[in-house]
Amino acid sequence: MNTTYGVLNNSSLIVDTDKLRENVRTILRSLPAGTKLIPVVKDDAYGMGMVGVARTLSAFPEIGCFAVANVSEGVTLRREGIRQDILIMGSTLPFQYAPAVECDLTVTVSRLGMVPELAEVCKAQSKPLNVQIKLETGMHRIGVEPGEELAALIGELKAAQEWVHVTGAFSHFAWPGNAEVCEAQYKKLLAGAEQLKAAGIPVPMCHISASESSELFPQYALDAVRIGRRLYMDHPKKPLGNIQEVVSWRSYLTNVKQRRAGDSLAYFGKYVLDKDTVVATVGVGYGDGLNEKLVACHAPVLVGGKRCPLLACCMDQCFVDVTGVEDAKVGDEITFFGYDSDGNFLSSQETANLIGDDEGCGLTSALMHRVARVFH
Repeated sequence: MNTTYGVLNNSSLIVDTDKLRENVRTILRSLPAGTKLIPVVKDDAYGMGMVGVARTLSAFPEIGCFAVANVSEGVTLRREGIRQDILIMGSTLPFQYAPAVECDLTVTVSRLGMVPELAEVCKAQSKPLNVQIKLETGMHRIGVEPGEELAALIGELKAAQEWVHVTGAFSHFAWPGNAEVCEAQYKKLLAGAEQLKAAGIPVPMCHISASESSELFPQYALDAVRIGRRLYMDHPKKPLGNIQEVVSWRSYLTNVKQRRAGDSLAYFGKYVLDKDTVVATVGVGYGDGLNEKLVACHAPVLVGGKRCPLLACCMDQCFVDVTGVEDAKVGDEITFFGYDSDGNFLSSQETANLIGDDEGCGLTSALMHRVARVFH
């Protein structure tokens, strides 16, 4: 039995960096010339491994910046040597301002009062800060409304222009697949950007489109497009067929035994066998991020290149029916989704669809820290 790429963990999420880079090239070819790419690496790059993904993509000159959700993620990237601009897309609170300035992060201004607060921190550090303006266009989550509220923000920006520098404005599509809603939000974003420019506030980068909208509505690309899920997988419900899956979740069989009809598996007789079955145990459970809904619907996994159903799971272990696998034994590889070592493939999109995961990223985002992230 060999460990996967030298790791000692019970399971590994393996990221194929060649496929990841090729997906970036495919996405860039689909965008208007000159459009920058903003890889969204929040939530540990949707569970793939934020630092590894950022390092893999840093060499692309078309990267406008990396986007994360919060200051903690941005600081992590800086400490790991990522030099590109890093945009904090979520809300930043006053206690987070100092590390944001110290690490040269780009903070999103999403409410009145932030700019003077940020300026005071910048003065204390004798260091200016880049910001982008989050415009409210219909998501109704965070952001400044074009019109009177934005006019008030412009006043704050002008008063703090020595310390707070605007490098962009952006918004989020609330319903990325709805053409009418997207068009209305796009127009509102442009109106807000024009209001900033008319007041003498530059907007070097304007962006609203993300993975799904970039696939469906390329006309909204603007200066940059934020891409998260599309870096790693096609759309589960509406695949275009030109994005490769880059991740595979693999583990090993830890026990293989013939069980009889009527035998129960897991705690409290959770699953009772209705026929004689060869049952394998695997050192992966819901504590690793295995979704119990997948177990409940007996989702397929790959063992010996064959599809085998999940039967039951505990926190640290699960059970698989390997009756159809000839000579299954302890140490044999199991693949929950992606490619096995022999190149057999089980789509994560198929697996995601079984539990109603419309984006497909829920599978990987749920994987815990004890699942090793391996880049090769």
